[in-house]
Amino acid sequence: MARITAQTITASTGEPVIIRSAQPDDAARLLAYVRSVAAETPFFIMEADEFNFTDQQERQWIQDHLDGPGKLALVAEASAAVVGVLSFENGPHRRIAHRGTFGFSVAQQWRGKGIGTALLETLIAWAEANPLVEKIALAVFANNEPAIRLYRKLGFVEEGRRPREMKLGPGQYVDDIMMYRFV
Repeated sequence: MARITAQTITASTGEPVIIRSAQPDDAARLLAYVRSVAAETPFFIMEADEFNFTDQQERQWIQDHLDGPGKLALVAEASAAVVGVLSFENGPHRRIAHRGTFGFSVAQQWRGKGIGTALLETLIAWAEANPLVEKIALAVFANNEPAIRLYRKLGFVEEGRRPREMKLGPGQYVDDIMMYRFV
């Protein structure tokens, strides 16, 4: 089972933040959170109106992450509000089951307060304790400099670049940088 023991960290604001495994009962709050973040950041892979998961689909997605030995879904909460989310999935076949990719986000008003670092450090610690996982990978918009700094700080290195991978609008493109870290 892919779960972590809940932990409380202190944000740079002094506020307590709980990092824990997502639970099926979180589905509605996670859906609202994802739609909110998709609407507020240019660094999300999809736009808010493209995220059409139902409550039941989200519940199943969370349960799949709880049941999968190479999957993890984390929630960061402050004052009972979701302020960050991270999900990780390893490869579905034996030859790529040793590596996986993650995506994560932090609500705009909570960025720069240590939430992203705490989520990633939790993922790294979980992966180091998981004999199935050897490599953690990600893709990041090339113009998302704060995220790239965070990844480098935690030991991720650039693996490659996909030119003009993201189309933001007519004639507006952003490269995608692929990064990794062995555990």
